[in-house]
Amino acid sequence: MASKPGLHCAYRVMTADGRIAEGFRWADDQHTGDPQVLLEAEGVPFDDKRRADRAHRLTTADLAALVGKDGSEEAPPAARADDEPQAATRFESLLRDNQTPETVEGVLTALRFWERQGGHRAYGRASETSCSPLITVGNASGAPALWPIAIYPVTGTVEVVFQHLKRRPPFDDEPLRRELMTRLNDIDGIDLAEAKLDLRPSFPVEVFADHGDGISAVLEWFLHTVVLATAHRTPDGDVPAARM
Repeated sequence: MASKPGLHCAYRVMTADGRIAEGFRWADDQHTGDPQVLLEAEGVPFDDKRRADRAHRLTTADLAALVGKDGSEEAPPAARADDEPQAATRFESLLRDNQTPETVEGVLTALRFWERQGGHRAYGRASETSCSPLITVGNASGAPALWPIAIYPVTGTVEVVFQHLKRRPPFDDEPLRRELMTRLNDIDGIDLAEAKLDLRPSFPVEVFADHGDGISAVLEWFLHTVVLATAHRTPDGDVPAARM
């Protein structure tokens, strides 16, 4: 790659441990100096051992998604709590078995807050039962569902589903996805990479332990953004029924 002049952003391809390859050289006359300086200017942080932050790395799955070759499922999480009560029990049991009491309380408090705003929880199909705060606006069959995050209780990650949101109004508008990223990144412990604005970056579930209120505020903004945008799309401007 380094020997191909004009190959866009070849300097972003690094070694498996996140370092700039030994013997790296620029293949054009437009760049000089240390590529780390350019990467840091573009928002990629490095540690004191010159390793790029893992949160900013793109996996093969990420690259496939960016070129439209991923096979990711478009459907919302499978089961609602009122449709499959055992899913809620399974999720909370996995959460308590794998996370600290402070994290468990932070997660459940945020989810209860979402429900008080009129939203509901939905659960994933896989053996590690994930939980997502979901909103379905409108009463028509097949009305679009939106969910900002998926919480994985065993792996201890919270996935931000930009990849799905970019196909669903109003978050098909990039500035709104960028605002969601900014609001989350303002919370200590969350550092979502700019390069993953159209992907599914994640942050540690432990952030809920100390910053559950901050995450709840972001969830409230998300819900209000969806409802307001939907109201603006109705012919009479009235707020539509929201089945959330």
